[in-house]
Amino acid sequence: MDIVALRRSWQQLAAAGAEPARYFYARLFVAAPEVRSMFPTNMQHQEDKLLAALGHILTHVDDADELAAFARRLGADHRRFQGSDSRGHFGLSERHYAWVGQALLATLEHFLGPSWTPSLRQDWTAAYQVVTRLMLDGAAEADQVSPPFWRAEVLHVDRRTVDVCVFTVRPDWLCPYLPGQSLPVHVPQLGTWRYLSPANAPREDGTIELHVRATGRFSTHLVRRLQVGDELHLGNPVGTTLASYGRAPHRPLLLIAGGTGLAPLKAIVEALCDQPARQTTLIVGGGTPDDLYDDPALSRIAATARWLRYLPTVESGWGWIGETGRAVDVAKRQTSLEHAEILICGSPDMTRDTITTLVAGGVRPEQVLTETYDHSLYPPLTAAAAASPREHVWAGTQ
Repeated sequence: MDIVALRRSWQQLAAAGAEPARYFYARLFVAAPEVRSMFPTNMQHQEDKLLAALGHILTHVDDADELAAFARRLGADHRRFQGSDSRGHFGLSERHYAWVGQALLATLEHFLGPSWTPSLRQDWTAAYQVVTRLMLDGAAEADQVSPPFWRAEVLHVDRRTVDVCVFTVRPDWLCPYLPGQSLPVHVPQLGTWRYLSPANAPREDGTIELHVRATGRFSTHLVRRLQVGDELHLGNPVGTTLASYGRAPHRPLLLIAGGTGLAPLKAIVEALCDQPARQTTLIVGGGTPDDLYDDPALSRIAATARWLRYLPTVESGWGWIGETGRAVDVAKRQTSLEHAEILICGSPDMTRDTITTLVAGGVRPEQVLTETYDHSLYPPLTAAAAASPREHVWAGTQ
């Protein structure tokens, strides 16, 4: 393969913006109408995913290890689209990959024009065949250790505020995850997947607590319409950054949460309850006391865990006797930051402002752990997205 030619043609395709992705899916759905129901009605984010994945592949096409790791993760993740449609289990087979390949080559030919030569077509065909084989291998390997997705029954719905709900769900089989990770969540009625973080450490009974704030179509559907007995689908857990909170167990932990960004940090706190005591400070910020929707549960944990310092914080509140101000300002006043491992979860603005303030105050960037699950990206790309957060699912997703 001529890697230089591949990258040059990709740059030319990418310069056309979102149009190539729209053209690609139009060609795919005409050639294979049966796959249309595997995708959401609104294709905007799916188009973003395609471009992001192609860009990553072309960037690492000459790095065999990274390409293999990415493509295998991609193949494993695509398994969850099996059975997402209510009319049956499609599954992703070699014929699906063949249709995608045909649509991709047609898209390249359409947008590259005279630059689309027989030799370039051969290079793209060879590259796509390599990626296809790696993805199929990744799916086959993942099949040996986990299902494509779990079916989960809603056991309990706790409406904490007008726009925040806490759900308890039980998967049909034990769904293993690490505290701090997130799960792709699918609502059959909507046909879309979004990421939510379990708010509890893994339990013996397998139940999972999910915190959701209504901010977009997906999260609003959950908060307004999800009922006991309803079914959700849970994909395989993703995320490594927050789950690495134990990388330096000798250092104190500082956890800073905003809104439903509390969820993965609460899971970590629960996990710490079963480990040797590690000095931990949890600061949960809100605009008013009403935003501290999980304060009773956190207060109960703090009452029995002497290693945990819990500081609920509001920016304003009549008669409030706790900490006031932004969560990051409370962190600077109340804790020693020099040697702490700092985990931050919240809205994009809250996370960005918190990191900026901490670094400006002398915190080293490597002390900070944060993660985002942008639903316009494939899970293998979420680590890269964490460096430039766009939308945190813990605050709700569209």
